[in-house]
Amino acid sequence: ARLAPVTARRVRDGLVEDVQAIELQPGDAMLVRTGEVFAADGVVAEGAEGRVDESMLTGESTAISKHRGSPVHAGTQNLGAPLRVQVSAVAGDTVLAGIVALLERAQAERPRLAKAADRAAAWFLSRILVGSALVFVVWWLIDPSRAIPATLAVLVVTCPCALSLATPAVLAAATADLARRGVLVAHSDAFESLTKATHVLWDKTGTLTHGLVRVEEVRSLRDEDAERSLALANALERMSEHPIARAFLAAGAATSTATDVVVTAGAGLEGRVDGRLLRIGTLDFARGLSVSAARARHAEAATAAESWVYLGDERGLLAGFRLADPLRAEAVGCVQQLAQLGLASEIVSGDAAAAVARIAARSGIERFEARLTPQAKLARLKSLQDTGAVVVGVGDGINDAPLLQAANVAVAMGRGSALAQTSADLILVRDSLDQLPEIVRIARQAQRIVKQNLAWSIAYNLAALPLAALGLVPAWLAAIGMSLSSVFVVLNATRVTRRTTTGATPRWTDARPAGAA
Repeated sequence: ARLAPVTARRVRDGLVEDVQAIELQPGDAMLVRTGEVFAADGVVAEGAEGRVDESMLTGESTAISKHRGSPVHAGTQNLGAPLRVQVSAVAGDTVLAGIVALLERAQAERPRLAKAADRAAAWFLSRILVGSALVFVVWWLIDPSRAIPATLAVLVVTCPCALSLATPAVLAAATADLARRGVLVAHSDAFESLTKATHVLWDKTGTLTHGLVRVEEVRSLRDEDAERSLALANALERMSEHPIARAFLAAGAATSTATDVVVTAGAGLEGRVDGRLLRIGTLDFARGLSVSAARARHAEAATAAESWVYLGDERGLLAGFRLADPLRAEAVGCVQQLAQLGLASEIVSGDAAAAVARIAARSGIERFEARLTPQAKLARLKSLQDTGAVVVGVGDGINDAPLLQAANVAVAMGRGSALAQTSADLILVRDSLDQLPEIVRIARQAQRIVKQNLAWSIAYNLAALPLAALGLVPAWLAAIGMSLSSVFVVLNATRVTRRTTTGATPRWTDARPAGAA
């Protein structure tokens, strides 16, 4: 809660003024200098390319590049050039405030395991009180001088604090370790369910994939090489605000400037680059400048699962660009590790069947279903649960909220919708899948340590009770024994933080197919 600063620099009418952070309103301009912390969420409106430390929110150790249009969040630190930010959210509406609220909700809840341990401790305590009274009566009849010391020793040595600490100490250690890994635990009950998990139901877009369209292949159709074709396309697309245009801007830099650009809605753009009249867009639109027909194989490509965008001039088509939402680099390793842990993966997506099939093949997932409504996703989940499966649901969108709400364990992506995160038990703040197998391992290890702690607590009390009842344990020794028992339980709980395999390392590979120029 102390990550966000209490003051901010607001820019108004060209003047910079220091104000309380709570005075900022959405739409205000805020100046954040080098080394300062952002006081509110917003979007970079002006300034050189900056570097922002987001480790306190995401766990990402390296600074993130920010440029005009990039989102920034309260609590993160500007490590680069001064930035002018247009405020989008303040106070309780920021990402930081949302995380704090989730933590408060999690802290206010008592997980099932902890409740069960408390019930066991209450049951045990009631029996101890009855047993202590019986010890007092017996010693009073035998030797009244030893009745109170023996009774006191019984009460102290059998104090059920170790039994009550056995579960919450482990859950606290596991929650803290996952937080360091960039995983926010919203419901501690998830640990118990994860140990029994048998299936993982994946959403595709934004979960197994990045949810952002990118240029995955450049296919030269004439004498222009792929690099030159991409530069020409970039010059045209820089004049557009369409989401497809962002894919070209991310693929490379333009070497020329387009002029006389005309946008045709639903078709593409036309303009001049270095004196050449060019079009980029759909197949028919791009080849419309030329009387020559397009090659049949590229007409077929336009109807394939992937989206193709074409570049053409007055002589015909120059190049084709295959656009796709790429698979996350860590997805394959994540699916493989989950399979090794005994969890079967399945994709339930609302996207087209061909697109889902392609992602399923690349990620190594055999079973998938496409064109599913939120109700259909929920029905698939219920059908698995009816067979006795314990299902982990992973999603990011509003349409995934019903699935996440009904799943035994719900996992939401860090950049997913607020509704998906509200329904989630676990939130991957780093927006990466590489920690998902580790979460399962930590949950299983936590369960083993909980069982060890409970076994130790019960064994200790069963062994110490008769010794104290017989008067063989003085009260001071009983106090030491009780304290050491609790210390052992807490120290054993910290073993859950032991590091294990952390998953795949992201990497980029060239996806150009055979035969492409």
